[in-house]
Amino acid sequence: MQLKMNTTLTVNTLKKIFTLILIFTLSTSYAQETKEQINNAITDVTLETRGKLSQENAKHRFDYHDVYEKDTQAKFLQGKGFHGGGPSWLGIIYGAFTLCENDLIDKIEMNVEVTGITFWSTDKTDLEKIGRVVKIIKSNEQILLEVIEIAKKYDMML
Repeated sequence: MQLKMNTTLTVNTLKKIFTLILIFTLSTSYAQETKEQINNAITDVTLETRGKLSQENAKHRFDYHDVYEKDTQAKFLQGKGFHGGGPSWLGIIYGAFTLCENDLIDKIEMNVEVTGITFWSTDKTDLEKIGRVVKIIKSNEQILLEVIEIAKKYDMML
């Protein structure tokens, strides 16, 4: 009886350990895939952007107001307890660049509004990178959820 109970406990313990290893492996794999997709968006100039690029005097401007998009995620974000507008998108974009260990967001001027976010730069390519990253995030809910988790770790997700 004692041997059978120890064997059962050992088998159950091994099952739990293997399950945890599998979960960890899959989550690490998804995070790596997400990082690769975002890095690709940052570097691949042939990808489309989301948002509006314009020029104001010597600076370029990028605006993204998700609440006005046909495929807005404002209600989805609000359902998760976030603002859903500009403050949330600052966190989402910050999370994406942080995942890729890219400090572009820390180097450029920005303004967070209720409905969206605006970035300014003298280098238009910096803003195009942000637009491509937004495009990737908007195209894949898994990526969105992963960058939200990163933003939450840095208290950037509102």
